[in-house]
Amino acid sequence: MEEKKLHIIKNVGNLYLKFGIRSITMDDIAAEMGISKKTLYRYFNDKEDLVSQIIDHYLENPELDLARNDQMNAIDNMFGVRDHVANIFKFYNSNVEYDLKKTYPHLFAKVHETKRLRIYNNTLENIKMGISQGLYRQDLDAEFIAKLQVGRMLCTLNPDNLIFEENEVNSLELFDKIMSYHMHAICTEKGLKYYTEQLNKIHNEVRS
Repeated sequence: MEEKKLHIIKNVGNLYLKFGIRSITMDDIAAEMGISKKTLYRYFNDKEDLVSQIIDHYLENPELDLARNDQMNAIDNMFGVRDHVANIFKFYNSNVEYDLKKTYPHLFAKVHETKRLRIYNNTLENIKMGISQGLYRQDLDAEFIAKLQVGRMLCTLNPDNLIFEENEVNSLELFDKIMSYHMHAICTEKGLKYYTEQLNKIHNEVRS
């Protein structure tokens, strides 16, 4: 991909995450990027094409397959997921999903399906890894837990859910509670000890 085009995709993607999609026009983007609309349309047919390519860029990001990092143990990988979520919460606007669902439903469906598969596959790999490392219980039904995790993440961490308020959904505190519930259900005594130690380190770093 041309360097200029990739630069536009990354920066406009950040704008959408901060302010939503519908509120930002192609004129706004051209002005923000310091380019003419003619130059912008050289790379993208229209706004839908731009949104589509931004989505493809994010969905193809290998960094999202965090549970497949063999350099860390299974619990460290879970904290890697937490770091990724914490980074998103710093600039995420829940309107982006609402806008996507309302304006480009086919792109929303694509994102939803990719998230579903990624959560399932990453959780499945993480469970298998944790079992082999003695950090998770041997009697776990990995496929069942992976499916449960999909429902938990896509339903609970969704502004449209009827359980938690939007400010709760967009907080790391709720994610930490979900993660703690998950880890207490699957860890061995050894795994739970390690998980608690790592969590305390994070909390101590925040306080200092």
